[in-house]
Amino acid sequence: MADYQTFQLLGPDGKPKEADLAFPESLLAEMYRLMVLSREFDRRMLALQRQGRIGTYPMLEGQEAVQVGSALALAPNDFVFPSYREHGVQLARGLPIDVVMAYWRGLPNRDWDVLKYRMGITTVPIASQLPHAVGYSYVSKLRGADDVTVTYFGDGATSEVDFHSGMNFAGVWKTPTVFICANNLYAISVPYEKQTASATIAQKAEAYGFPGVRVDGMDVLATYQVTREAVDRARRGEGPTLIEAMTYRFGAHATADDARRYRSAEEEEQWRQLDPIERFQNFLEDRGLWDPQVGEKVAMEVADQVEAAITEIEARPLPSRDDTIRHAYQRIPPLLVEQLHATQAAHGETATAFHAEELWEVGHDPAPGGPTESMTMADAINAALMQAMQSNPETILLGEDVGLSGGVFRITEHLQERFGEKRVIDTPLNESGIVGCAVGMALAGARPIAEIQFDGFVYPAFDQIVSHLGRFRFRTRGNVSVPVVVRFPNGAGIAAHEHHCDSPEAYFVHAPGLVVICPSTPWDAKGLLASALVSPDPVIFLEPKVLYRAGREPVPTEWYEVPIGRARVRQEGSELTLVTYGGMVPPALKAAASRPVEVIDLRTLFPWDRETVIASVEKTGRLLVVQEPQGSAGVAAEVVATVAEKCLYSLRGAISRVTGFDAPWPQFAIEGHALVNERRITTAIDQALDS
Repeated sequence: MADYQTFQLLGPDGKPKEADLAFPESLLAEMYRLMVLSREFDRRMLALQRQGRIGTYPMLEGQEAVQVGSALALAPNDFVFPSYREHGVQLARGLPIDVVMAYWRGLPNRDWDVLKYRMGITTVPIASQLPHAVGYSYVSKLRGADDVTVTYFGDGATSEVDFHSGMNFAGVWKTPTVFICANNLYAISVPYEKQTASATIAQKAEAYGFPGVRVDGMDVLATYQVTREAVDRARRGEGPTLIEAMTYRFGAHATADDARRYRSAEEEEQWRQLDPIERFQNFLEDRGLWDPQVGEKVAMEVADQVEAAITEIEARPLPSRDDTIRHAYQRIPPLLVEQLHATQAAHGETATAFHAEELWEVGHDPAPGGPTESMTMADAINAALMQAMQSNPETILLGEDVGLSGGVFRITEHLQERFGEKRVIDTPLNESGIVGCAVGMALAGARPIAEIQFDGFVYPAFDQIVSHLGRFRFRTRGNVSVPVVVRFPNGAGIAAHEHHCDSPEAYFVHAPGLVVICPSTPWDAKGLLASALVSPDPVIFLEPKVLYRAGREPVPTEWYEVPIGRARVRQEGSELTLVTYGGMVPPALKAAASRPVEVIDLRTLFPWDRETVIASVEKTGRLLVVQEPQGSAGVAAEVVATVAEKCLYSLRGAISRVTGFDAPWPQFAIEGHALVNERRITTAIDQALDS
């Protein structure tokens, strides 16, 4: 094992450990100015929080050397993915004070231009930004660019799954990524020794196949040097580095915390002796470079800037109520507009009028024409993927076994041999890493397609999908989008083991910011996937595995797009509306054959086609909804609730549902006991028509 001694250039008293430290005087002056700037900003923010003028705030005092030293080692085009305590990095990288403050004031991030400032948005879910940094840097490497991606996190983050996924993917892919861990010895109150059994965090890099360095994080020169070496190494194409910066936060974790409950005054005083600013002052004074007026001037300037910024921010009128629904999607779905208008009416407000270009427009299915080929759903999905990768060289497919094997269902067969290993990536077995890296790739401007091998394996990626994939556009007020398509086989009926037969669509329908699609025919599968692959919004694309090779139909060989959000009437009828989707469409059609039942295939589960369903129920006066997964809080429940709200007086009988049991899916030997089949649907139709 390597020797992980803590690298230093300055002693505790600020005396240089090496006689020939050669740093430009302009750099030294900027280091000092930015450290003072960071501290004074931090103290002013703490005062503002105590006055109730900003929200809960995480202090950085004590960590100025880590943040300023590392930030100054970066090139202007390098990209930073922060956690939530990197105010010093943000200011050093040019993020305006009022933009930083507005976030902690709780205002929408309207001015936080992620691409302009090369600075990701503040990240609250711990360590989840690490795979984003890796995905972003993968695209940089793919393009042959020379920018490096840097991500910051604390010692507690090294216990999270995304620390592992980010480090492992970076090591396997040899991405130009620098991981900077500010080890301040506590994750809120949990001390380092209860966080990890390893002697150092730096040594963890060894298991991932790249260097780890431990540095004195209270020494700005040492932090600058090791970061510069790591960045240069990454820029040369030699892969990632983990930097463990030993530091301390002099204050509590955040303003809602009391550090004295878990730290002693004696410990705090010992670390105060290593104050990074005083230590650097001693170094500058020893060299005849320290001007005490610089610190005083910066402190006064910061006080004035912060006061001016908070005064301006407090004077801003709050965004109107319609801001709460903007930017969740590129265009606003009708449901959100309806919800907004109802809330405005309840408050006696005038309903917001939206321009046509702001609203989600649902087109019509393309007219048939052109050459076709007989395809299964598996063929159709493969064809859509093939054409998307042909048309856009930055379309990237990543997932477990998607390359050489072509996926466990052979859906991605031949894609790797056609487009190469760099664009069709056999990833490590880590679903959170797959989706997390896809998020970073999308932020870099690529079009990633993340495949999850089975439906029941998507749960480890849930945090990335719900916390980031669905929220990034909203979080950045539309400044960036993450057009990722997450594909996975869905549903039961193939006699598979546990976790290979789930139907988790309701989780994703409930999560804001996501589009959820589930086709039932080869024609729809190709056309809907084509639409998903050019959608500006993130899409969850569910592929009913029971239908992969259940039948064939003529499918256009050319590119075509089926509109997202448009249901399809599979059979017209006058006495009962049956609404379903995915793998339930074929048994529903068999059950409804030769009967006065209108069968509607939703196709898109969010935003779903309420208009088509409502119009049908108003015509038939009856509703039956069929879905495969458990009934509580599912898609069927949403359809039922909407119909009850919108056309209750059109109903001639009770609404009914056929769903799976509210229990885990049984082992495949008794799977038939739980399946929603033609017989169950036929019985429900009979009962509905008799009501």
